[in-house]
Amino acid sequence: MTLTAFSSQAQLPFITDNTGTQGSLNHQLEISYGNDFDNTHRCTNSTVELAPVYTLGVAERIDVVLGYPFVFINEFEDTSISRISGFSDVGFEVKWRFMEHEKWSLAIKPGFSLPTGNSTLGLGNGKTGYSAFLLSTLNYGKFAINGNAGYIRNENKHGDAENIWHASAGVDFAASEIVHFAINTGAEKNPDVNSNVPCAFGLVGLYYFLSEDNELALGYKYGITEAECDHSFIVGLTLRF
Repeated sequence: MTLTAFSSQAQLPFITDNTGTQGSLNHQLEISYGNDFDNTHRCTNSTVELAPVYTLGVAERIDVVLGYPFVFINEFEDTSISRISGFSDVGFEVKWRFMEHEKWSLAIKPGFSLPTGNSTLGLGNGKTGYSAFLLSTLNYGKFAINGNAGYIRNENKHGDAENIWHASAGVDFAASEIVHFAINTGAEKNPDVNSNVPCAFGLVGLYYFLSEDNELALGYKYGITEAECDHSFIVGLTLRF
């Protein structure tokens, strides 16, 4: 089992990012725990990811983002158990909100990943990859509607597809000043070169403001297509300072 392509970082528990930035010289630290389960005939795969992501606002509309996940991979097949753990590839992104018009805004987010994970063990791609995403946010009352379209150059040593497209959309509903509900769906090209079925997902969740600058997020992501992981559970903490 190997990890797939570089993925864009988003506000927890969303997969789809918004156009928001931290503001000049403001900091954000996100720590998320994700547990993915895949069940096939006589085999169960479980992948746990601890993913710290640090964001620095270098200007009012520009953020730099650094992510360095630690991964636990467990594979249970009949009576055998395979366990692998370690740091995966480092990811670096820059988000620039380049257009604002009343309630609508656009941003671009290019990025790259460095092959710091052990690709032999399936903890990384073994090659430098890069990505580019276009982000859109429409604010309408208590709703924020976010859309992402992206391209990932998935350079790797595993024989996976190298050109990955991504499209997703999410709705953020402010039920109150401290509770927001999340609905998210999307798809991207399957990295398996032997399959034309895209990896499509649905997600529901919420995030809760512990204070003005701290949030707790919970989410459940499920696979719409067989190519996507069956079940994923997400817990995250966001700290701003």
